[in-house]
Amino acid sequence: MRNRRNPRNRRGVETIELILVLPILVIVLIFSVQFAIVAIYQSTVVHAATVAAREAGKDQGADELGAGIRTDFDKVVASVEYIVGVNCIQISDASSSGTKVVLEDLNPPNPLEAPSVAYGDPALDCQPPLTPAVEPGQVRVTVCVDLMKATRFCDALAPWGVTFAGRVFRASSLVMKEYEQDLSVGGLP
Repeated sequence: MRNRRNPRNRRGVETIELILVLPILVIVLIFSVQFAIVAIYQSTVVHAATVAAREAGKDQGADELGAGIRTDFDKVVASVEYIVGVNCIQISDASSSGTKVVLEDLNPPNPLEAPSVAYGDPALDCQPPLTPAVEPGQVRVTVCVDLMKATRFCDALAPWGVTFAGRVFRASSLVMKEYEQDLSVGGLP
C-alpha cells in the first residue's frame, strides 16, 4: 500500500513551525541591530578622541595675548564636535548634555595655565586613565559620552534585561607633541 501525505497537513505544520521560530528570529534581529548601533557610537567616540589628540599635538604655541592652551583647546573641542556631529551628538557644557572633553598637557604653551582643561557636562565623571601617565612632550585627550543623555538612543533591549542606561563611552588618545623645526639653523637652507 502506498503512503500518501496530505499537502494540507504539511502546510499546517509549516505554519506552526513559523509561529514558533518567528519570535526568536525577531529577538535576534533586535539584538543585532541594537549592538550594531552601540558599536557605531563607540567607534565614533574612539575616532573623535584620536582626531582631537592629533589636533592637540600640533605645535601652535602661545600667541601674543597669552591665550595658549585655551585657544588650542577650542580647536580640540571643535574637532571632537565635527566627528561626533555625524551621529547627532553635540558637545555642550549644559548640566545634562552627557558629553565632556578633557585635555591634559604637562607643558602648556602658557606656563600660568593648569596642565588639564575640561569642557562639557559638569556632572559627568570623565576622569582620564591613570596609565600611561602623560609625560612632558605628550598630550592626552579624553572624550566621554553618556549614551542615554547625549543621543536619541532607544534602549530596545531593556525588556530582556540588557540596558544601556548610565553607560558612558570613554576613549583616550595619547600623542607626542609636534614641534616645528627651523631648518635654516646650522647651515641648512
